[in-house]
Amino acid sequence: MDNQAPEQLLLDLIEPEAPTLENFVADGNEELVAALRAARALEGPQFIYLWGEPGSGRTHLLRALTPTQRWRVPEYDPREHLYTVDNVELLDEDDQEKLFFLMNDVRSHPECRLVVAGRLRVDALKDVPVREDVCTRLCWGLVYRLRPLSGAAALSQFVRLARSRGLEASDETVRWLEAHAPRSMPALAQLLEIVDRRAMRQKRRLTVPLLNESMVELSGR
Repeated sequence: MDNQAPEQLLLDLIEPEAPTLENFVADGNEELVAALRAARALEGPQFIYLWGEPGSGRTHLLRALTPTQRWRVPEYDPREHLYTVDNVELLDEDDQEKLFFLMNDVRSHPECRLVVAGRLRVDALKDVPVREDVCTRLCWGLVYRLRPLSGAAALSQFVRLARSRGLEASDETVRWLEAHAPRSMPALAQLLEIVDRRAMRQKRRLTVPLLNESMVELSGR
């Protein structure tokens, strides 16, 4: 039997938290999250566009709304009422056309909602370029800038997620994190994955030496 198999089986049992609106740390984005909850309930404006830098949580929020959606730009389906589209600035001409028709379909069905996300504010999308008629429709509803987590909030989330995996952070490890850990949630999530894997493989607790070793591995990626 492969020596890696038992370790892999153990690691597979520890799945990352599925993204939800409830486990998203708002930290300044409370109004946006409230609007997304309304959209999930098929209430409020039919259109929401949210934009923010990579790592701000855009994809988390969209997956929280439509966890089973598989298509980059879904087609209108009378059985579905909530749609999401991510990375609008990366859509090619065909996908932009699909989005244009989806927007029109959603607009003509008051029970439907559409949430689109991108890296750029609407007026900057035209330079990518995104079709002007798509940009116009992005402003049909609410537009929010998604603000990234503060350093303190990101560290708090790291400690919470570590605890959910059985890794308790001592005062010493928290001080280390405050001094040395990255300040974005995606980077902290990568660090946690490395820490978790090393702790499982080596049967170690969450300690400063373990964090140092994990940071070195993260830096080498």
